[in-house]
Amino acid sequence: MKKEVLIAIVSGLILGLVITIGIFTANRSINQQRAKKQIRSAPTPSLIPSTANKSINLTSHENFDLVEDSIINLSGVAWPGAVVALISEADNQIIAADEEGIFIFKTKLIKGFNEITLVAADETGSLQTQNLVITYSTSRIEAEISQFNLVTPAYAEEASPAAETVTEKIKERLQDTASEGLVTIKEQLTNKATAPRKKAFIGKIASLDEAGLTLIYKEQNYNVNLKPETLYVKGANTAMDFEDLKVNDFVIAMGWFHNNSQEFTAARLSRISQPEAPANRRLVSGRISEIDGQKISLNGKSLTLTKKTDLTVNGVDEANSEDLALGDNLFAIVTLDSNGDIDTVNSVYVLPGKNNPAGLTPTNINNATGSAE
Repeated sequence: MKKEVLIAIVSGLILGLVITIGIFTANRSINQQRAKKQIRSAPTPSLIPSTANKSINLTSHENFDLVEDSIINLSGVAWPGAVVALISEADNQIIAADEEGIFIFKTKLIKGFNEITLVAADETGSLQTQNLVITYSTSRIEAEISQFNLVTPAYAEEASPAAETVTEKIKERLQDTASEGLVTIKEQLTNKATAPRKKAFIGKIASLDEAGLTLIYKEQNYNVNLKPETLYVKGANTAMDFEDLKVNDFVIAMGWFHNNSQEFTAARLSRISQPEAPANRRLVSGRISEIDGQKISLNGKSLTLTKKTDLTVNGVDEANSEDLALGDNLFAIVTLDSNGDIDTVNSVYVLPGKNNPAGLTPTNINNATGSAE
């Protein structure tokens, strides 16, 4: 009797152990299948390019360039699919870079110095900015520096109808060296020439003596060499002497910059009144979330289009607000008031989304060159 009871107990333990192992194995298998299913259904990581791989480089001009034409072509390289905005006191434009990231603006300048901002952005929220100052002056300085063996600056080729356009030269360079990669190409395109370049530095005089002076502009210092032949004027063209200059005067120093020595020598120095701060303009962008007549909402901001707003919808001729749709990507140059709120909408560029019929038809995004024509 005792033997039978013992056998029954042992058999029960073995059976219980087998059932327990079976349940554990089944649960583990179920959990593994569930984990695999979750991995398969998990969203694929975004392949959006890093912002670090996106940049904007101006190739036709350099900061503080001095030009003699009121209308110039500003060209450069951003990245494919970039929307590029030009913001200045005299002009506001938004265009799309072409399939190689090349862009070109035909823009006008005011007499004197022009503060220009170039902003490249895209639908992913990437944004890169380049600021520069270009001075337009009809005062020629060649007579004072004829002793230099000069070469024609890069921007001077625009004056020759027979010469290739800046964009054509850039495209040719890109095609010939495509294997080098875009970053390398941009570096080569933006390399500074070794010959003297005509420039105009601006700012307040921080210190001065007869050999030179130091200008300060936006917390940056610039050294200016002076020579006995340097011409001093005030206002439009009233002659004055070096002794009339003093610390904190605001001046424009026009002359030649030598890249090899990193020195700038002024041939002409003009004392002018310090200009007022320019209007606070910037580029805003986002997907359209609401359309109410001429009022557009995106990213918690409201934009009101007016008759003065330059509206462009990619792929649409003579666009108006009826050509917009929810989900469109909108880029706008706006002017802010003293409180930081949007006061006016200067220029708008729209990339149609899937809800917009314009986005369903092939569009010519390569309008950067066309804008210059």
